[in-house]
Amino acid sequence: MPQLSYAYTLFLSNVIASLPFLLFGIMVSSGLLVFVNEHDFLAKLPRNRILGAIVGSSLGMVLPVGQYGNIPVTRRLLLQGVSIPLSISFLIASPVINPFVIWISWQVLGTHPRLLFLRIFSAWLIGIIMGLIFSTYGDKTYESIPRNSGLEMRSTLLSSGNYLLPSQTSQPLHRAGNLIYEYTATTEIPLTWPKRCLLFGESLIQEFLELGSILILGCAIVTAIQVFLPQGQLLDWAQTPVNQMLVMVLFSMVASVGSLWAPYVINPLMSTFLYGSNLTFLLLSSLIDIKNIGLLFIILRPKIAVYLLIFTAQLMGLLCLALNFYFS
Repeated sequence: MPQLSYAYTLFLSNVIASLPFLLFGIMVSSGLLVFVNEHDFLAKLPRNRILGAIVGSSLGMVLPVGQYGNIPVTRRLLLQGVSIPLSISFLIASPVINPFVIWISWQVLGTHPRLLFLRIFSAWLIGIIMGLIFSTYGDKTYESIPRNSGLEMRSTLLSSGNYLLPSQTSQPLHRAGNLIYEYTATTEIPLTWPKRCLLFGESLIQEFLELGSILILGCAIVTAIQVFLPQGQLLDWAQTPVNQMLVMVLFSMVASVGSLWAPYVINPLMSTFLYGSNLTFLLLSSLIDIKNIGLLFIILRPKIAVYLLIFTAQLMGLLCLALNFYFS
């Protein structure tokens, strides 16, 4: 019974620490759909891929949705026609590049200013690099396929249909920039404010039920791992710079605390681990998180989600490994 009570308390803490960020992100996503003029919004954003990646990596300072909330916002940006490099850069960098995370990091890691700077700058730079990598993705495979050919015509970037019940048949294609995706239904934005507010509420409820259920399932999986896997033993294996890196990768998955609370977890271990290893946890906690991974696989095609996770983790790992060997 004590262990069951501990697991229940841990599960609730995981949900409470994660769900508000997702809800905030869904509110921003629904607001972009209903209250923002798509053409005016796109006209204010850069179309150049390099400038777009830089703006996207910095956009978290304006849209501080944090981790989990950045995922529905990224999907909405892509559906609104925002360029792929800007959207992907925002997806990668916004869990760290936002005022709340920066403020918490300063409060906890203020005695380690170099580590604080490296966390912010590395997340911003890796977001730009990932945006530029994915800027080469044009989804042009389906431009030459006739609509009436009977072939499945699906975007290889963004999932279509309902989040939990993907569309099994081809839907009319719609182009947003260089992204092609499927409509399951065409949403007409009403002109009157009461109807817009009603549409906002419907979108908010639908996305929250769909994505919230995935996040709660992720919280349950994380709770089971935290209860049954000895986390202290993981830290005992960290004897060499490479082992420390691997341990921090596993520890970021097991802890799944998110980017906001990661400084509190790593602060007691600062004197035990090298700078690069501490930075590994601080960076990967915004990406290698079971709850976060589950949401990514819901909105993105599985292959794209795998590429995104692998490339970003490699960039973060190489940077932190270089810090361990050459600068720590």
